[in-house]
Amino acid sequence: MRKLLLSAVVLVLASAPASAAPPAVGDLLHLVPSDAQAIVAIDSATLRAHPLVQSWLERQHAWMATDETLKRFLDDAGLDPVRDVDLLLVAASGEGGEMSGVVFLVGRYDPAALGSALTARGASPIEVAGTPAFRLPDSGRCGAPAVLVQRSQNLVIVGDETAVAATLAAPHAVPPLIAAELAAGSVDLKAPFWMAATVPANLRRRAGEAADHVHGEGSEPVRGALLASGTVQKILIRGYLDDSLRLVGTAVADTAENAGLLRDTAKGILAAARLHAQDACPELVDVLRNVDLSVDGAVLSGTGSVPIALLEKLAAAHAARHSGDEL
Repeated sequence: MRKLLLSAVVLVLASAPASAAPPAVGDLLHLVPSDAQAIVAIDSATLRAHPLVQSWLERQHAWMATDETLKRFLDDAGLDPVRDVDLLLVAASGEGGEMSGVVFLVGRYDPAALGSALTARGASPIEVAGTPAFRLPDSGRCGAPAVLVQRSQNLVIVGDETAVAATLAAPHAVPPLIAAELAAGSVDLKAPFWMAATVPANLRRRAGEAADHVHGEGSEPVRGALLASGTVQKILIRGYLDDSLRLVGTAVADTAENAGLLRDTAKGILAAARLHAQDACPELVDVLRNVDLSVDGAVLSGTGSVPIALLEKLAAAHAARHSGDEL
């Protein structure tokens, strides 16, 4: 899966300008397999306009320059993956070891150069649902073979063959995972980042199993929280970036009582984090105090924001500690 995602990020965007309008995230949702259990969307074009993201991208360029194999591939394919990806959407289906995934990448690329670079490195030209495609090298070891398809002038799709074939069918309705949330306004397609996911049954079972092993004095709150977390059926998150990083999240439980338990657990975690932050990072105390949690029926909602200046400070402190560890 790691190689699939790396391929998805690296394989797509390049120098040739596109003449047709690229698909928007709403268009991509009509291509996502109908059984999708998780969808993540990233508006790269909007995010990279932010100074903090621009700084991070510069570091990614520096990293890529040190990997000669990757640099040669990018040069041959005419790709600049950290600059030319405008929109990325990932969809996953299945549970546990049976997961399948597909990645949509919207941007600018040179199909001829990309194809030549891929075949030179062992990719096999094939057809998927009657559409020219490539089977990627080193794929298929941990699941179905990964393939890459150019669906249109601006869109490349990477994923296991069955999932990609499903996207090549005629556009269909938005997957059930996201349809109701769009109608309710729980998902904002204009947000630079958002995700929606159902919680797999095996994860919910594990939470219940873990609760069964919690015993002893004072253990009841922990046990209750684990049981409540095992009832979360869906998670929604969206993020915005300006002078602060603002996150809005929703967890849908099976009952109002369990949603209340989740809220109480979250409040306890925030209180413990504030206590720790008083010495480690006093600026975080107000950020944590201003996190808002509310329950409406079986739905727990939360909002919070972190100033960009504080994020930069924390990142610099982390880098300094990491640098000291290497000395």
